[in-house]
Amino acid sequence: MAERQTGVRRRNADRRQVILDAAARRFAEHGFEATTVRQIADDVNILSGSLYHHFATKEEMLAEVVRDAVLDQRERALRIAGSGHDAETKFVTLIREELAALAERIEAYAVIFNERKVFRRNPDFLDLIKARKETFDAWRDVLEQGVREGLFHAGIDSYLMISTIMRMLNTGADWYRHEDGSPLDAMADYSLEALTEFYTGFVLRSVRSAERAAEPVPSAVEVA
Repeated sequence: MAERQTGVRRRNADRRQVILDAAARRFAEHGFEATTVRQIADDVNILSGSLYHHFATKEEMLAEVVRDAVLDQRERALRIAGSGHDAETKFVTLIREELAALAERIEAYAVIFNERKVFRRNPDFLDLIKARKETFDAWRDVLEQGVREGLFHAGIDSYLMISTIMRMLNTGADWYRHEDGSPLDAMADYSLEALTEFYTGFVLRSVRSAERAAEPVPSAVEVA
């Protein structure tokens, strides 16, 4: 009996993940509000009513699609910001790890970015909003540390800078993952490492103090 129950739980968990994968694809490509429960059910060849056996609402599916990515993003930023390195090394490491995570889990992060209005207006997502705020605060702390250390210039608008970086990295990761090899799409000529190096240098030139503009870009580090 115990083995049978274990098997049922495993099948339910597998089915739940298949549904989440289909929901993530739909939300990323078409948007949360434009996606219907019937479409998700059709994608996994089950009836809409059967889908509600696994998830009570479409909002619950949305939360499950993005939760791990949001929490990973927060923990990554807090870990790097709390390390003992100088601000510039931290900043380079933040950019490298963020872009790598975006490229690896592009659908979840696309949903996080595109559906931020949905998250803000629904109290069921307050924990995710809080985690996102903590991520932003970690990036801001690194910028402020850089100003104190004389590495970054004092005129940085933290909100605009971090928002711009996140938009840029999201766009770059999407471009990298979804290039189609057409003559108009040159991303096939770039590795993720080359993309990371470009964005890192571009951002550092925007935040560095003027007298340090031409200094070499420091290497990112592994932060335990």
